[in-house]
Amino acid sequence: MYPDRKTDTGVRAASVPLHHLPAAPALLRLCSPQGDSRLALWRDGALRDLSAAADADLHSLDALLRLPVGETRRLLESNAIAALPELDPDAFELLPPVESQEVWGAGVTYFRSREARMEEATEKDIYASVYRAARPELFFKGAGWRVIPPGGRIGIRPDSTWDVPEPELAVLSNAHGEVIGYTCGNDMSSRSIEGENPLYLAQAKVYEASCSLGPGIVPAWHVHPATARIDLTIERADQEVYSSTARVSDMVRVPAELVSVLYAAYPLPSGAWLLTGTGIVPPSTYTARAGDVITIEIEGLGVLTNIVRQVTHTGAQAPPHLTAPSPP
Repeated sequence: MYPDRKTDTGVRAASVPLHHLPAAPALLRLCSPQGDSRLALWRDGALRDLSAAADADLHSLDALLRLPVGETRRLLESNAIAALPELDPDAFELLPPVESQEVWGAGVTYFRSREARMEEATEKDIYASVYRAARPELFFKGAGWRVIPPGGRIGIRPDSTWDVPEPELAVLSNAHGEVIGYTCGNDMSSRSIEGENPLYLAQAKVYEASCSLGPGIVPAWHVHPATARIDLTIERADQEVYSSTARVSDMVRVPAELVSVLYAAYPLPSGAWLLTGTGIVPPSTYTARAGDVITIEIEGLGVLTNIVRQVTHTGAQAPPHLTAPSPP
């Protein structure tokens, strides 16, 4: 476990954990000691400061994602990168790899996810149907500024009785709908709220600190995660309480095709992250508690670790005020 600290945005962040970074090149977002964010490229054991590049398109993730994928690749593979200043990883904090991008999710893309949803749900047929349907389930997960960084504290709702992490391949696309790269994603979910009624999906999925991404963006031309192994480990009081493994190849939909459906009627000028669903669902005997340590590792993409906390809930309710129908 590595220490987490508070940034100027109030989000928890960790010093750059080199042992959690992928072997392949990766784009990282960093917070400097002065509180400003930097875009850096991790390559050949060094962090290069892209914010110092002559080309302004390398200064931010938003700028890079406005370009076609071929131009992005040309810039990141330029010989000029090697001449950029090298950053000391101990002097920076690791931020989530997201700026103005929205985060979306896809559901019921693995057989295990289908089975789990049917186990928890009062309306079971809806999940069996969408698993085989031509149209996938897509839902909004959150704005980029809400994403929790590696090492940060991810949330569970106090009005939920059954909460689980969902380890997922996260796919980054640009403004043109082209796949740019990948990272690890944690889509925290309330199984009790969604299981009560499928229409409660948004409340089960979208709340404070419900999503984490990281450690960095591995460009699509450096990795092919179609068969990558996904590992989930959960520790409580320094004891492992759950672990499991899946493979991206267990998915019944193609990630790039899910991205194309997301963009079909919804322009995304800053690009987007898409969480592509989970093949690992902890059993009903496990529910996340504050202090649990969740570690997700995807082959070739690095390691994402978070600590669970309970988020604040006001106790607000909106019960229906129904009146009896008038007699005929």
